[in-house]
Amino acid sequence: MTIGILYESNEWSDFALRDHIISKGAPVKMFDLMKDPDPEELLSCALIVNRVFASAVFRGHEKALGRMPAVIDLLSERGVRMINPAEAHFYEISKTRSKKSLIANGLPVPKLYDIASPQYPCVVKPDCGGRTNYTFIVNSREELIEYMADAPKIEFIAEEYICPEYGFVTRVEVIGGDLRLAVKRSITEGGLSAYHLGSEYEIYTDLPDGIKSMAVQAMDHLCIEAGSMDIIENKTGFYIIDVNSVSNVSEDNTDLFKFDLMKETAAYTVGIYGNL
Repeated sequence: MTIGILYESNEWSDFALRDHIISKGAPVKMFDLMKDPDPEELLSCALIVNRVFASAVFRGHEKALGRMPAVIDLLSERGVRMINPAEAHFYEISKTRSKKSLIANGLPVPKLYDIASPQYPCVVKPDCGGRTNYTFIVNSREELIEYMADAPKIEFIAEEYICPEYGFVTRVEVIGGDLRLAVKRSITEGGLSAYHLGSEYEIYTDLPDGIKSMAVQAMDHLCIEAGSMDIIENKTGFYIIDVNSVSNVSEDNTDLFKFDLMKETAAYTVGIYGNL
């Protein structure tokens, strides 16, 4: 029996995870979900790691996302363990679903608005997406109309704009119920924060304990064993603005942080595999 990794693009992180798992003595099979996977090959795995990103829909890889429900049904029917489990994937692909779950569990998130009549300013973004694709801060109805006219015909959400008063977004990584990494990611021109937009990173050495416990609690509610969370802090408190059940990292980030996220994810994966 082996460990299977579901992926949909040639991300450095996917193959780094594979190599770290192999280095720990466990066999690995890679399944490119841009193609139909062989059911028997999938079922030959004792453990599956899901690396299909919600952002696949904006990178021409929506077919991989479309294959996930059938893959999840097959694995569930045959009792094959998946990291992260099915619930986490369905939160990954719907920001509305994840935010409503967090709200129901008393966790701090921006208010959700009716996309047709939000309060301004607000943040408008795809319900299923990532990497700030088609994400904008909107200040008026006129801006919203202009933005939506050029947007793809997919489901969007509008949420309360939380001002990042301290000039950064907090990114945390949680693995197996432990907060393993916290960084500050700077705000770029336009008010957004993202690696590909040019945000700079700084290790967050004094992350408040309240944020640590909140992040772990939120991940638990969303059934995410290994994932990331973006948080905005200001004078009124802190707010979860995004949660991902598939964490991504680049090789240069690994060098910068002196922390190998894929190595630590591999250690968690192999630990689960060894106890099956």
